Amino acid sequence: MNGPAFTTLPNVAADAGLGLYVALILVSVAMAAFVCRRLVHAMWSSLGVEDVDGDVEGGKYDSVKKEGDGRQSLAIASSESKVGEVTDEVIPDATTDKEGLTHREHDHQEPGEGDSLITSKDKSEEKMHLTQPLLEKTSIVGQSLEAYGKDGGYYAALAMVASALALALAQMMLCAGVVDEMFVALGGKSCALGWPSVDDDGESSSSWIYCSTHASMKPFMGTGAPVSLVSIGWIIGASASVAMGTVDLDDLVSLQYFLFGCLVLSAVRFSFVLTRMSNALGGEAGADSAERMLVAEEVGGGSAVEWLVGPNPFLTIGPIMFNFAFTVTSPSSVCLAKKETTAYKALGMACVVMGTIYAMVGLTGASVSNAVKNGMFEGETDSNLLSLIMMSGGKDGASMLDLCIIALFGFSTVASIPVYCLLAKETLITDAGVPPFPAFLLSNVLPWVLVALTYNAAFFDAFVNWSGLLILGYTNFSMPLLLDLKLKTVRAARAMGKKIVSSDDGMTTKITKSVLILVTASITSVIVISIADSVTFAAVAFLLTAGLMAQLKF
Repeated sequence: MNGPAFTTLPNVAADAGLGLYVALILVSVAMAAFVCRRLVHAMWSSLGVEDVDGDVEGGKYDSVKKEGDGRQSLAIASSESKVGEVTDEVIPDATTDKEGLTHREHDHQEPGEGDSLITSKDKSEEKMHLTQPLLEKTSIVGQSLEAYGKDGGYYAALAMVASALALALAQMMLCAGVVDEMFVALGGKSCALGWPSVDDDGESSSSWIYCSTHASMKPFMGTGAPVSLVSIGWIIGASASVAMGTVDLDDLVSLQYFLFGCLVLSAVRFSFVLTRMSNALGGEAGADSAERMLVAEEVGGGSAVEWLVGPNPFLTIGPIMFNFAFTVTSPSSVCLAKKETTAYKALGMACVVMGTIYAMVGLTGASVSNAVKNGMFEGETDSNLLSLIMMSGGKDGASMLDLCIIALFGFSTVASIPVYCLLAKETLITDAGVPPFPAFLLSNVLPWVLVALTYNAAFFDAFVNWSGLLILGYTNFSMPLLLDLKLKTVRAARAMGKKIVSSDDGMTTKITKSVLILVTASITSVIVISIADSVTFAAVAFLLTAGLMAQLKF
């Protein structure tokens, strides 16, 4: 679950309309679950390349043989053979021979001391290592290396780093905003250090310190502060996340389960508060926030949300994709599963849980978001989810319980930042060849510098939308499906002439290709309409992309 895009959901639901919003969530859940299924299959089918368990001309791939020069070969034993006997063997370099595998017969002989045939004990140990995918070989970058070679792995590494940093930047912006918001709510104000600004009359301010008493996700907006700020929230968030960035990624797995529980608890409480605020807007059993509302007729707007399609449907695709952008981080979890079915069922269940939470928060907060945008809350313009919760208590602000929930939500965002930063750092070191210290600076320090430079800018929603479309949409939905199709061809070519049992059939391949074409063309068309604001151009982009994708040979 991605906290930054999560906080934009009330606004997204208002822009999309209730019917379209629910439809988009359902489609996204189905799409994400399907992509996860194909990703898991591609990862676990790598075991079939290294430790095949299918019939081969009356024999079976028995184990992987390690040649003296580091090459691999597959030992094949017939069903009648005894331990210590070899009946058939696949020629070494099977995994790299472009002409496929050559099967040959040879005489039975007892293995000598220097032979590479694995004994019963060694064979069990070897198979133990092959019961789970290896992360370095089956991650998105690892699959790209296998499918498209060194160049493919390089471009995939760049895409993964961009995806991880996009997710991290959004989390960092949210984290700093939450901490500053809590300082205002509990201490009365929050302050920041910034370059002296120039007012509308051209006069320069001599002060380097800017303070705000407004509790929202953009506390310094409207205070005359410059775009670049180093706030108290920024200092606390950056210090905590950079310190946690030095921890090994494996040590954060248990923490992620706890943080997910925090997010679920926060979502339930937020939905309850938003429902109460919506009831007040509708004139039902008044809420504390009713005293801060203006009459709709006086401001020329209202809180009603369109039932089917809202005013800005195309601005909602990016944030929703951002919310389901977890594919880039899932391979590390998949490799921990003991069975393939366990891995994809867990990811599928995660998609369902996230979809339920997203629908709940968006639907309950849409009317409140509309009310803020239409001026029904005096002095309020920020329709971010956390800003809405801060309005729930009227002039007294949010209740102590809600402040604690917001703090819990903020903590979960702080602790999840190192996951994305570590993913980017490991990719830079392992796949891009960047030395450890520069990789640490690029992945853990540089993003916080960028946040400080743009902290008071009003483009958080735009960042979530465009990063979701341009980066996360393709890398999380299109790339795994493309790799799944390509790897089928590559792995089949390696085992040419051999019968390898697979759970996939021709229909699965056709469905995967159709989904790949549909998803990629849809993302492209949404990007075009967001830029050109033309349905005609978007339709042309959809057809061109679909046509080009259909011509691809896997």
